[in-house]
Amino acid sequence: MKWAPQSMHVGSGHFQEFEDEYMETLYEFWELNPTAQIKTGEVAKALDVAPSSATEMVQRLATKGLVDYEPYKGLRLTEPGLEFGRRMKKKHRLAECFLIDILNFQGDSHETACMLEHALTDELEETLDLLLGKPTHNPDGKEIPRGDELDVNISLSESLVLLKHLEEGQKASIYAILIQQNDNLLLEEIGIKTGISLERTSKGIMIQKTEYQLADELMKRILVKYDH
Repeated sequence: MKWAPQSMHVGSGHFQEFEDEYMETLYEFWELNPTAQIKTGEVAKALDVAPSSATEMVQRLATKGLVDYEPYKGLRLTEPGLEFGRRMKKKHRLAECFLIDILNFQGDSHETACMLEHALTDELEETLDLLLGKPTHNPDGKEIPRGDELDVNISLSESLVLLKHLEEGQKASIYAILIQQNDNLLLEEIGIKTGISLERTSKGIMIQKTEYQLADELMKRILVKYDH
C-alpha cells in the first residue's frame, strides 16, 4: 500500500486513518512475536514509506501512550496500543469475511477491507460480527482477534442474520439474496425470493410445506429476518 508523505496537507480524518493503519501493522508484528521489539525500519518497509516518516509517526503514537519507543532500538505496543491494534485488525478481518464469504468479491479484498474498516462504527462492527456468526478466522485462515466486548446495545433478534446461522426449527423471512441477478431469478422460479417466510430444517429450508436442500455457500448469501 502506498502512503502519502507526512509533509502533505491532509484532513484530520485521513491522518487518523494513517494512525489506524500503523497500529494495525504494529499488531501484525506483535502477532508474529509478542515479545520482540519492533524496528521502525521494519515498519517503514511493511507500509512502503520512508524510514523518517515511520519514525515520525511512531514518535506521535508514543506521545499518545500507544507504544513504548526507544530511539535506535525499537518499540513495543503498550496495553492500550495492543487493544487499539487488535480492534483495527478485527475490523479488517471481519470486512474480509464480508467481502469474500458474503459478497463473493472478486477484486482486491485486502485493499478494499482497508477502506471498509475505517467506516465501521462500534455499532456497525458488532452488527456485522453477529451477521457473520462471530467467525473465528478470516478466509485466509488468520485468527480474528477478540478483546474487550464492545459496549453497544445490539440484539441478534433485532438484526438481520445469515440463513446459514438460523437454527433448525426457527422461522424467518428472506430479506435479501446476495447473488448474481440471473441466479436470483432461478431461485425465484422455485419460490425462494425476498419477503417469503421459511423455516430452517436440517437440510435447508421449508417453504409452504416444500423442503429445499441448499448448499452452505448459498445459505451464506441469503439474509433473513426473524419472524416474531
